[in-house]
Amino acid sequence: MELRQLDYFLACCEHGTFTAAARSLHVVQSAVSTAVAKLEKELGERLFDRTSTVLVLTDAGRAVIEPARAAQRARADVFDAISGVRGDIRGEVSVGALVNVVSIDLAGAFAAVHRRHPGITIAMRQNPRGSAGNIVGVRSGTLDLAFLGAYPTTIPGITVHLLASEPLVLVCAPDHRFAETGTFATADLADERVIDYPPGWGTRAVVDREIPHRRTVIEVADQVFGMSLAANGFGVTLVPVGVARTQSDGAIIPCSDKRLTWDISIAHSSERTPSNAARAVLDAVLQFAS
Repeated sequence: MELRQLDYFLACCEHGTFTAAARSLHVVQSAVSTAVAKLEKELGERLFDRTSTVLVLTDAGRAVIEPARAAQRARADVFDAISGVRGDIRGEVSVGALVNVVSIDLAGAFAAVHRRHPGITIAMRQNPRGSAGNIVGVRSGTLDLAFLGAYPTTIPGITVHLLASEPLVLVCAPDHRFAETGTFATADLADERVIDYPPGWGTRAVVDREIPHRRTVIEVADQVFGMSLAANGFGVTLVPVGVARTQSDGAIIPCSDKRLTWDISIAHSSERTPSNAARAVLDAVLQFAS
């Protein structure tokens, strides 16, 4: 068995077809299908059912995923150890992103990493499930680090570093009644058209917890678009104040009766030691957030 076979197998798991996996690996499709077939022969089990459109994992395939990822991590650890001895920190760091992070200077942090360690590559990954998807990525090992919005600092198996906190505010049209009063109470939203964000997003978690009785009229996966809808009178939406101040044309209204706090954190697995490259990225983010 070769590690390359496991790499190809995991790429197929992620992308669903031999063709898409080959494209992601920058090899020809036949190389991927041949490597997976050879791996299946060596293991004595079919790992995928081949349908006309996608690859479907078998029970054996699902059982192989975590050991294959562990083998990838072990290989990375070997190279990481040698790089550390040489003082040459390099490698790819996969980071689970959040949309519209403005409360910390990510650009400054990543630029500092590049200046200190030009051999490090940062791969930002956007999960449609937001923070909840990032947690899954950290646990599975597909993400080295991940940003979390409005998540607790105690999560089993995960180390969480709080970076910043800011209030959620309401964005509405300039001629909305809240713009005239200058504040809103959470109970007021029972009569409003509320623009929400997907389950798993940090902002959604805060709003679900603090304002459960509201009337959602649309759910969008883009805060800028949500604020644009609000500014044009489609409804009202709740976003972190830093996002509202830098990217909204609508009125920005504070809450009068509850403390709606959105925290941003960075997390990594507490069950695996971060690579030297991941530690360098983490240290830079913590430095620029302080």
